Amino acid sequence: MIWSSSLRQLVIASGLIFILGTINLHAEQKSDIEAVAAANLAFDTAISSRDINAIERVWAAEPYVIAVHPASKVLIVGWDAVRKSWEGTFDRFAEISVSMKEPQIHLAQSVAWVVGIESVQGKSKNGDAVSFTAFTTNMYEKRDGRWLMVLHTTSRVPQ
Repeated sequence: MIWSSSLRQLVIASGLIFILGTINLHAEQKSDIEAVAAANLAFDTAISSRDINAIERVWAAEPYVIAVHPASKVLIVGWDAVRKSWEGTFDRFAEISVSMKEPQIHLAQSVAWVVGIESVQGKSKNGDAVSFTAFTTNMYEKRDGRWLMVLHTTSRVPQ
């Protein structure tokens, strides 16, 4: 098959456009993964500092957000209830430190989820030491370039 010069240029240009588009897509996905990792770290930092204002900055204030804490008996649904649950958590602890080791981050368009094992250390208001490991899933939605939490579930790892 003999290709004309213009056909050859068209094929080369198409190939380059495809390659550059793929590179850009991977760069965008890497950027989103880094942004989700940063949002997840900001969430743990907000808990560790017992800062309700920082919690508000990482959550989407929507009626469909959900939280399930290690001691939860029911789903906590809606931003008002979720915020109140964090206020209650902060009220029970004099100190708390939360960190997720090796978070697994997955993306699907404007939704991301982070799964990992968290280490929780702290001291209750009555002075009792608290220490446990938990399976955690955090889910985020991308809105106006920001990744905001819409789901947080944590359950203690059986000992």
